[in-house]
Amino acid sequence: MRRERGTRRHSLSESEGDVTLRTFSLDREETVIGRGEDAQIRLASNRISRHHAFLRMRGTDCVLMDNGSQNGVMLNGVKVHSAVLRDGDVIQVAHTVFVYHED
Repeated sequence: MRRERGTRRHSLSESEGDVTLRTFSLDREETVIGRGEDAQIRLASNRISRHHAFLRMRGTDCVLMDNGSQNGVMLNGVKVHSAVLRDGDVIQVAHTVFVYHED
């Protein structure tokens, strides 16, 4: 049975091959991916900006937005500025790979 759209939970799983390293719940209106100390998803790489990208909730959708970073954000192998995420999408920031989940 499919859940109603309003009750979806959103998360990102950091992956390395078939292994999940960390899972992040996306339960805020905005989540920052970056190397800055105030980023909710902190990545230690000089290829990542302090506020590299944002995950913003818009209604029941989660939107990935590049913050004008020099190295960009890849979604399913394509460089994007912003996109609405769907279950199973693969996000790459520098060498870090995430899988987006809706439950």
